Amino acid sequence: MNALLLFLFFFITLSSVFLTMQWVVYRAFRLWMANWAVNSKDSESYLKAAFWFLVIGNILFYSRFVVSFTNLHSYEAIQWLLIKPGGIFFATIFLQFLVAAPYVVVRFVRAKVDKKEHRTPKPSSTKSETVDLSRRKFIKNAGTLAFGAPLVINTGFAVATHRNYVITDQTLLYTKLPSELEGLKIAHISDIHSGIFMSKNQIIEIFEIINAQNPDLVCITGDHVDTHVSEIPNIREAISALKPTYGIFGSPGNHDHYADIDAVVGAFADTRMNMLQNSNVELNIDGAPVNLIGIDDAGTGAMNFANPDKAFKGLNPESFKILMSHRPHLFDLAGEKDIHLTLAGHTHGGQIAIDLPGIELYPIDWFHKYSRGHYQQGESQLYVNVGVGLVGAPIRLVRPEITLLTLTSNPDKAGKTVRNA
Repeated sequence: MNALLLFLFFFITLSSVFLTMQWVVYRAFRLWMANWAVNSKDSESYLKAAFWFLVIGNILFYSRFVVSFTNLHSYEAIQWLLIKPGGIFFATIFLQFLVAAPYVVVRFVRAKVDKKEHRTPKPSSTKSETVDLSRRKFIKNAGTLAFGAPLVINTGFAVATHRNYVITDQTLLYTKLPSELEGLKIAHISDIHSGIFMSKNQIIEIFEIINAQNPDLVCITGDHVDTHVSEIPNIREAISALKPTYGIFGSPGNHDHYADIDAVVGAFADTRMNMLQNSNVELNIDGAPVNLIGIDDAGTGAMNFANPDKAFKGLNPESFKILMSHRPHLFDLAGEKDIHLTLAGHTHGGQIAIDLPGIELYPIDWFHKYSRGHYQQGESQLYVNVGVGLVGAPIRLVRPEITLLTLTSNPDKAGKTVRNA
């Protein structure tokens, strides 16, 4: 029942935001039409096309929730005919909303000002009619670009980007690191989102890239599945493809709760994956103790499942401590608890960003204190992986990331490099 309530909360929240965005876009479309359409025939045909675009788009988008309750999403035909077009529609509405919202607000304010000042339209003339026709043509072309470009752009990026993996090599300096842990390699990924945009074969592809890095540990920080228990088998069966030296460790994310947290955790009980849900384990690596700590998803209010006291209970004070937390804001707590390394995800790097030579614009940075990459507070360090999976739409301008963290006590070795997978 808890999983159902969480899913309903997620579904209602998403639908409320999405339908509001559509209303704003449609309102802007009608205002645009009023400025350029010369006759009612033009207006009716364009409005009818917009109406059917929204109807068909919503059918495609919401069908994902029906399909996710089955295993149909694993079929390529369903992906290309139903799932991906629905995701592209969602992303298109989002970009159109970014353009439409300011336009609607400006028109609303202008209408209020005109009403307050009792302004009336100026009388028309032959000359003004000529100028008006030219203006209408400009408005038509500009609006067509504003409404049409997002669909073309999103379709292109949906095909090109979401499997374009990058490997981040980050060597972390710990001046008091035990000599036994020198060079220890930790592969870190997050937000797999097994489901409509992530098939079993795609998960295995990611795991094979990880294996090629020869990691000692693999840590997966939450959102193993997307929204439903039917998505569990693909990742459960794929997990056996991972071959680290000392084991695979995971912690829960919010989407694991949307599906069914007990089912997600239980699915890995007889696999090499050790799911740590507000718990910890101790490893002995060449004689040096290492504590792996997994904390449950730390959302807000009733959706905060984290229990730090339980997660940190019984830690070895002499161990090197690694905390896995889906949400990166728990890094503040990690510093208080003498945690050496915190691994997190959740943000997806915003999934949409601009990163070109001389230009770096990640909107996610405005909303998260720890949004992506490496952070340090004293002896405590954090890495926020931007994820390998997708949520919402099959589009990533932020390349999916596999992080390879190497521990060292040598200052000359510390640093970061990025390479293609």
